[in-house]
Amino acid sequence: MAYTDKSFFAKLKPYVLKDMRDTGILASLTAAQAFIESNKGNSGLTQKCNNLFGIKGKYNGQGELFWTTEYYNGVKTRIQAYFRKYPSWQESIADHSALFNRLARYANLRGETDYVQACKNVRLDGYATSPTYTSTLINTIQKYHLDEWDREVLGSVSVSTPIEVHRTLRKGDRGDDVKQWQTFLNSNGYPCGLVDGIFGKNTELAVKQYQASLGLVPDGIIGPKTWATLE
Repeated sequence: MAYTDKSFFAKLKPYVLKDMRDTGILASLTAAQAFIESNKGNSGLTQKCNNLFGIKGKYNGQGELFWTTEYYNGVKTRIQAYFRKYPSWQESIADHSALFNRLARYANLRGETDYVQACKNVRLDGYATSPTYTSTLINTIQKYHLDEWDREVLGSVSVSTPIEVHRTLRKGDRGDDVKQWQTFLNSNGYPCGLVDGIFGKNTELAVKQYQASLGLVPDGIIGPKTWATLE
C-alpha cells in the first residue's frame, strides 16, 4: 500500500507517543525522522523491512542489502550496506530510541524538550551525513505541527513533576498567551503593534528580533526555549 502524509502519520502517531513516554526521546523528532528516512512509509526499505529510520546492520540476525547515499567530506557517494529488518514499525521505533539512549554521543537528546535543539543535536551527533538534515527535520515538524505531539506527552506528566509546559505559539494563533507576549515585546523594545491576542506578521517579526538578540534560532515560533527566557 502507498501511504499519504495523512495515513502515514495516523499510523505512526500512537507508536511514537508511547515511545516518548517510555524513552524520553521527543515524539516530533522520531516522527520527522521516520517521515524523511522512510519516504512517508513508502521506501523499499520500509516496505520490505519495516525499517523506518535507515538504521544499518542487523536486528536479531535479520537484515537486507540496499543501495544508499552517503556524504564523505561533502561528496555525495553511493554505497551498498546492510539495513536492519524488523517484524513491525513498533520494533523499528523502539530500536531507534534504544540507540539514542544507549550511545554516549546521543546523550544530548535524552530529555530534550525543544525540537529545534533536538534537530540540531541529532545532526551534530552524527546520525546523518546530509548537510541539510537539520533544516529538513525542522521544516517537517513545523509543516505537520508534530511539536503538538510532544505537548500531548509532556502535558500528561504527573502533577507532582516540576515541569511547566506552555503552548507553542506561532503565526495565526490567538489568545491570552499571545497577548502576554505582545505586551512583553512592546515593553522591551520589540514593537509588535496592538496587544490584540492575534499572532500576526508584526508579532512574528518582533519575536524573531527578540530571539536573535538572545542568540536563539530566530524562527518566530514561541517554543520551550523562548518561553524559558521569561522564567
